[in-house]
Amino acid sequence: MKLCQCTTNRAEWLSPEILLGTIPDGVMVVDAEGRVCAWNRAMQRLTGYAADDVCGKPCTFLECDACGVHAGESVENCGLLRGEADQLTIECEVRKSDGEQVPVLKSVGVVRDDAGKVVGLVETFSDMRKVKRLERELVVLGGSEFEPGGVQGLIGRSDAMRAVYERIHLAAESEATVLLLGETGTGKERVGEAIHRESARRDGPLVKVNCSALSETLLESELFGHVKGAFTGATQDKPGRFEMAGCGMIFLDEIGDLTPLIQLKLLRVLQERTFERVGDSTPRTVDIRVVCATHRDLHKLVRQGLFREDLYYRIRVFPITIPPLRERKCDIPLLLDHFIKLFNASTGRDIQGVEEEAMRCLMDHCWPWNVRELENAVEHAFVTCRNGRISLFDLPMEIRMIELRNAHCLERGYANESERVPSRAQPALTQMDDPDAFLKLLRECNGNKSEAARRLGVNRTTIWRRMKNLGVQYSVSPGRSIEPARQ
Repeated sequence: MKLCQCTTNRAEWLSPEILLGTIPDGVMVVDAEGRVCAWNRAMQRLTGYAADDVCGKPCTFLECDACGVHAGESVENCGLLRGEADQLTIECEVRKSDGEQVPVLKSVGVVRDDAGKVVGLVETFSDMRKVKRLERELVVLGGSEFEPGGVQGLIGRSDAMRAVYERIHLAAESEATVLLLGETGTGKERVGEAIHRESARRDGPLVKVNCSALSETLLESELFGHVKGAFTGATQDKPGRFEMAGCGMIFLDEIGDLTPLIQLKLLRVLQERTFERVGDSTPRTVDIRVVCATHRDLHKLVRQGLFREDLYYRIRVFPITIPPLRERKCDIPLLLDHFIKLFNASTGRDIQGVEEEAMRCLMDHCWPWNVRELENAVEHAFVTCRNGRISLFDLPMEIRMIELRNAHCLERGYANESERVPSRAQPALTQMDDPDAFLKLLRECNGNKSEAARRLGVNRTTIWRRMKNLGVQYSVSPGRSIEPARQ
């Protein structure tokens, strides 16, 4: 490094020690034998190693996964020290003092003497942990097709879904039993699949069991298997779902519907990882990950004596609550795009999107059956839609008609957004019969018959017919005011 002439008289602060200490990235300098001879404070913060602990040691203690020389090996095999290249920039991981692997961007420059001989290396390390975390979030939020490392099958950018993604990553990194909680149709099965694909057991099988679909006898045989002659019709030995899930994961859906007998047997599997086939007394050991799901309030069932308390705490090691769709309505446009693409591919249609009125109606709905109900609504619209975009009247009647929609939601104990709009609180029949009220509604809708029909929960042609019967005509002036004329 050459100092400018204007600074030579005040160059004390330009000492190598001061300069290295002020660089925000980690800096390590090694000699021709690969021994550390300089180590700045940023490198200490990054790795946890102090300069006094590493100076003079071979640089291989960092165990860089991109380096061809491993800890304890001679650095003679280092291509940079042999002069095969003058510089290198690569993403890699180094090992901290506590054993954690840290992703870094490593840049290496080769230092040569006047004769061209390699005398050392100067290496900088930029911490990439924040970048990698942002990359994972972008992958998660990017849609239904995710790159490796993302949460596949889940769509949403809301804060509630981001919290779910974080819980999925944490669950995938452990072997703890997971309990998925959420209303019907929120996507608990998708979350279970995502945990499996993210976990170390991803190469093993994922076996799913709906605990509410079978009777107690059939479910016991389905879960644990049976031996020949165990009951009428058992003509041969049959392995159960627990055996089929060996070295993988078993997903127990609707676990809140288990009978006391199955609860007891499941408790033994969770505690001891052993079970017996129906009709057999030989214990069998299984290596599996268990993920359970339910839409029921298990804590309430425990208080009522309908669910074993010890089993409840055994499966509730790591709970994940999936939010209902009404609490993450900002995700509805993303979900609509996803379902439209799916049905376009399966039906050969070319639907481009959703009209504004239909979107407003979808955003108003409380969605008591959550994402599954939204998917069914889009599938219904694909049957009726004859244009390039889904209109209001392509939606199911119980969604587009306000009275049916409100009754549908109030029955479940939810309120619609539309109930907060004063102009919609007046009964539809009164507004349709009273010309003044009807005219007021038309003014509020700026003469838009489709909007008036949506507010009243009727068909657009009904608005036109009622206008004709009441003798109400209107025209919209350039100022968007309605000018009525009574016949």
